[in-house]
Amino acid sequence: MKKILLATAIAASAISAPFATAAEGDWSKDLTKNWKERSYAQVKLGFGDAGLSDNAMLLTGVYGLEMHQIHPMLSLEADLSFTIVDAESSMNGTTTEASVTEFGGYLVGSYNGLSLKELIPFARVGLVYSSYEVTARNSYVSASGDDSSIGLGFTVGARYVLSDELSVLVDYTSTELDTFNAGVSYKF
Repeated sequence: MKKILLATAIAASAISAPFATAAEGDWSKDLTKNWKERSYAQVKLGFGDAGLSDNAMLLTGVYGLEMHQIHPMLSLEADLSFTIVDAESSMNGTTTEASVTEFGGYLVGSYNGLSLKELIPFARVGLVYSSYEVTARNSYVSASGDDSSIGLGFTVGARYVLSDELSVLVDYTSTELDTFNAGVSYKF
């Protein structure tokens, strides 16, 4: 509950800031302009801790939109993650496997004021839908189950700009599954 209240407070303060300066002009009229030039996509490969002895390997796709009209360092992101190698654990002849699929929407803040201009740290917070499938089996019997939840997710990471269009990035994302990711970002 504390995480949801924190996310609501952060989102409300970030979204309400432009309304305080609405007298200066209609900031919302430019939200749909130049959206192609403000768009970017990311592909990340990560290792997630599902609580089993072998971590899951996840593939994540991200679509982002820079929101310079609201704040020069603000973006919105939507991402989809799924396991390409399930988490696994074996004990006493029983093997347990877990797979995860997650969909999230995030508010992203970045900072480009470092002395090394190409290095841009970022953080994001948002809501994430997580779906899990777990299977346990031994030589006699097999059982499976699934669960899903909606919760708060946050990320901290850094992006290194290689060119106007291409960057590499690393991040740590915490949802129901904690994941370390590395990937590439392409700005359209």
